[in-house]
Parts: sequence; C-alpha cells; structure tokens
Amino acid sequence: MKYIEKNKKMFIAIGIFLLLVILLIPVKNALFPNTGKAIYGDRLDGIDKVKISNKTLASIEDKLKEESVTKVSSRISGKTVEIILTVSSDVSLEVAKGYGDKALEVFSDAEKKYYDFQVFITKDSESEEFPIIGYRHHSKDSITWTKDRTGSAE
Repeated sequence: MKYIEKNKKMFIAIGIFLLLVILLIPVKNALFPNTGKAIYGDRLDGIDKVKISNKTLASIEDKLKEESVTKVSSRISGKTVEIILTVSSDVSLEVAKGYGDKALEVFSDAEKKYYDFQVFITKDSESEEFPIIGYRHHSKDSITWTKDRTGSAE
C-alpha cells in the first residue's frame, strides 16, 4: 500500500493512458473501418476457377491482326477485362463495333459468364464518332455501346 501511495501520480497517469487507449479504439474503427481487408471484398470469390491466361489476352491481337486494327492492349482489373483497340482511319463506326464482338470470341463461355468486359475503341485520326466505349456485363449476351456521336446539336 505504501508503494501505491508513494507512486500515486504514476498510477493515475497509467490509468488515464489505458482509458484513452480503450476510448480511441472505437474511434479508430470508425475512421478506418476496412483496414486489412481486400480491396474488392468477397466479389472475387471463385476467380481462381475461371482464370484468364496471358495467352488468351494475347490471342485477341492475333484474332484482330488481319483486320483494320492497328493496336490492341488488354488487362484484367478484378472481374473486369479491359480491351483497348485502335482502328485505322478508314474504319466505320459499325465495323469498329464488330471488332469488339470479335475480340470477345477468344474467351470461353465460362470466362464470359464470370467477367465483365469493357471495350474502348479509338481511331488513328481524330473523328467525331470516336472514341466509343462498350460494356458487356457477365449476365448479358451482347455489348452495350455508348450513344453514337453524330455531331448534330440538339
């Protein structure tokens, strides 16, 4: 007991410190709720079963090489496959959209049912119709394209 009375200020300081730590834990959890969790949460469950290989991504370029596509790049971000196509200046809008569908032909049905696809199509030269963006949700069968840009004012 003499020891406690002799070091009373130290015990008070330790008590206040412990009380602050206990009170700051809920504040920290409120300010930083997802510390240590995956960026995508559980949305990527099962991605190991439907893995897209680099060979598959490279085959997009092989599939479109003979067409009027001058550059192809692709990458996977979570459950989204992004495909960027650059077409030559003589390609029409409808033909360019067909290249988007053709690019998806390299993927298996299982991959198409798991992944979402974004197709960005640009042109070598400037055009009012380009760039266009298409999106295919994994539950849909076709690509939905941005509205056509006709250049007419409404």
